Amino acid sequence: MARDLTLSVVIPNYNYAKYVGAAIQSALDVRWPHVEVVVVDDGSTDNSLEVIAAFGDKIIVVAQANAGQMQSCVNGFRRTSGDVIIFLDSDDVLHPDVMSEIAAVWSDRASKFQFQMRAIDADGNPTGNILPQFFVVPTPQQVRQWATTSGVYPTPPGSGNAYPRWVAERVFDFKSDFVDRAPDSYLVTAAPIYGDVITIPKLLVDYRVHGENHGAFLQLEDTRFAREVDVTRRRFKFFTEVAASAGVHVASDALNRNMLYLCLRAASLALRRDCHPIANDSATSVLQDMLKALVYPQGFSFAQRASLLLWTVGVLAGPARLSRALASWRYAPTSRPKLMRTALTLLRVVR
Repeated sequence: MARDLTLSVVIPNYNYAKYVGAAIQSALDVRWPHVEVVVVDDGSTDNSLEVIAAFGDKIIVVAQANAGQMQSCVNGFRRTSGDVIIFLDSDDVLHPDVMSEIAAVWSDRASKFQFQMRAIDADGNPTGNILPQFFVVPTPQQVRQWATTSGVYPTPPGSGNAYPRWVAERVFDFKSDFVDRAPDSYLVTAAPIYGDVITIPKLLVDYRVHGENHGAFLQLEDTRFAREVDVTRRRFKFFTEVAASAGVHVASDALNRNMLYLCLRAASLALRRDCHPIANDSATSVLQDMLKALVYPQGFSFAQRASLLLWTVGVLAGPARLSRALASWRYAPTSRPKLMRTALTLLRVVR
């Protein structure tokens, strides 16, 4: 039955004429008998539409006035008919075997299939970074437990996920006051509540980091940490709403057990306290929460948990120059000195 599945790839695009052609071609090159590609141009002002039009009737094109990435994905989804949906960012590239790998582990209980992403630069050259990095491949039960007790689980961003059609329908129809530009804020967040998150520990998409990304750092940007803290808090509230609608209990203090969120809090406090979005927050409070978070499983190895704790201490307690360097090395991996990359690999903090 899995061989009869149909795949729909939705590609939202805004002013990425230099990348969108590669994204479209990668979707067309997926080795699967039933693939449709829907490209939504969100009011681009460059020559994106010319690039898109060159593919002719191989794809479905939606040209709209600028409405944002989230609405582009919703509008594109409404034009699809596939059983499986991938929302492919227009600067990313799918690998040809992605649907075959999904079909090999297909389950009617699944709410999401997630796979690893190979980071590439603007020219398509691998940077050496892989995300997420699984030292232990999480089971669906572990993902659900980690999400409800710590508010987090190991997941790639948008292009590294595929959803059964019914999940996208349910998430896009969910009523909430949560607003974010990125569809993965909704889909990735809700998936553990609606079914099994199935992890495929293989590189099945290229994630392009080129300096214009909304989700990836090429170089340090101080003010982004405050925005990331804010959206993480609002996303967690959305998660609790989805969980409540399904009768699933979420620990009330789960967010402050989320080590990734605590790292964002630390960076926001240390680098731009003036725009930090949490009133009366302090370095002591962050460190106390980080120490408590150490005992809650959330997909990290012991070495990774220890490194996150030490990093947080350094960012909050060190001089400003050290805080900035540590923040840059963590959030802009290409800035890491070679010796540090080697040490992190040997210590099994990263692969």
